[in-house]
Amino acid sequence: MSKRLNASRAAKQTNKIPITSTTSSGIVTEVILDDTHERVVKVIDDYRKEYFTEKETDIVGYAVIRPLSDNTSAENSLFTYRPLSPSLLEIPLVGEIVELYKIGNVRYYRRYSSININKGNAGTDRNKTTYQKTDKSNSSSDYNTVSQTNTSNNSSESDRSTVIGEYFEPQQVNKLKLYEGDSILQSRFGQSIRFSGYNNEENKFSPTITIRNRQNDESINNLKEFDLVEEDINKDGSIIALTSQDYKIPFQPGLIDDGGSSNFETTPIKFELPEEYVGQDQILINSERIILSSKSQEMIFFSKGDYGFISDGTFKIDNGNGGADLDFGNDVNITLDRNNSNFYVFANNGNIWLNTDDSGNSGGTGQKEPIARGETLVDLLSQLIDAIGQQIFATPAGPTAAGPLNIAQFKKIQAQLDTIKSTKNFTE
Repeated sequence: MSKRLNASRAAKQTNKIPITSTTSSGIVTEVILDDTHERVVKVIDDYRKEYFTEKETDIVGYAVIRPLSDNTSAENSLFTYRPLSPSLLEIPLVGEIVELYKIGNVRYYRRYSSININKGNAGTDRNKTTYQKTDKSNSSSDYNTVSQTNTSNNSSESDRSTVIGEYFEPQQVNKLKLYEGDSILQSRFGQSIRFSGYNNEENKFSPTITIRNRQNDESINNLKEFDLVEEDINKDGSIIALTSQDYKIPFQPGLIDDGGSSNFETTPIKFELPEEYVGQDQILINSERIILSSKSQEMIFFSKGDYGFISDGTFKIDNGNGGADLDFGNDVNITLDRNNSNFYVFANNGNIWLNTDDSGNSGGTGQKEPIARGETLVDLLSQLIDAIGQQIFATPAGPTAAGPLNIAQFKKIQAQLDTIKSTKNFTE
């Protein structure tokens, strides 16, 4: 079947048609969004005039459009138009007026820019109220081609032309403030990419790229529909900023409330934050959740300067079966005095080695020395002193009295044995 389609299209393309371009405008009555649409599934053979069910997915993204000059054609005979730029699709809404092009015998559409970024110029019931309903035929003979002729092949009534979408709901989206020379891509949903060179306080040449996923709710609530807005590094949805030189990133960690206060509580003690995020080539990624994943190879971090992890939450590393090798070129300080917290090291049935290794080759003593148990050591020494105090020696004159003459000294030592035990450090 596909060979017949391709042959048909090729035959038409070989016709000597002068390549001329004409423009006009029209109202979108239907948009083909996926391969379940009946226009994709039902295809007609241009020569045999026979129907078959082979998906023609290349018409996904096409739109059925009524030219403004056409107030007589039935809904089922309207042409299907291609997007003018398939590599940069801007899908129109039903009821939106678009620009129409005819190049050769092929029809194209392109969305008009509109002051309303979100719904463009789409209007509910536009096709229905602009033109009276025309007679419609439901016979299969009215099923038209959708290949090179770009003609709609639907003979059903145009109920979809009365609303702008099945699930699309108009939202407020504000246009971005502009700087001289900017290149900006803005979607109808608040996503944007800005290429700018002067969007800094002093308007000095400092190239930046700002990628934003969503305009923040606070600005939507505080602005009128057609007010201008600027990206907010802290409050907008997920945002990536690639900045340089005089662009100062006004970054605050955490969620920022309407008053400009952050819910982030931890103040760095060991790590020194820069006073301002300015004067360097910088990249900021700011979102409510960030996921970095390496599917099959290493994840590598290089830092010429210090690197810090600052969090209000718990620092956790679950390293599976890989273990860990840490090599520090200077002192390692672990402090828990901020909240007088505890330090735990668990090895289950494994061993913990301090300043030696599991072969016993210690660089200090040349020995592998087990750590003494403090409670057990005190108990054994106490029993030893008690035993010394109860010693009786056999002499030619008979047994001696129990204990040495300096038993008091032994008892004094026994009373101090608990000082052996640490009050801060414990083992099993």
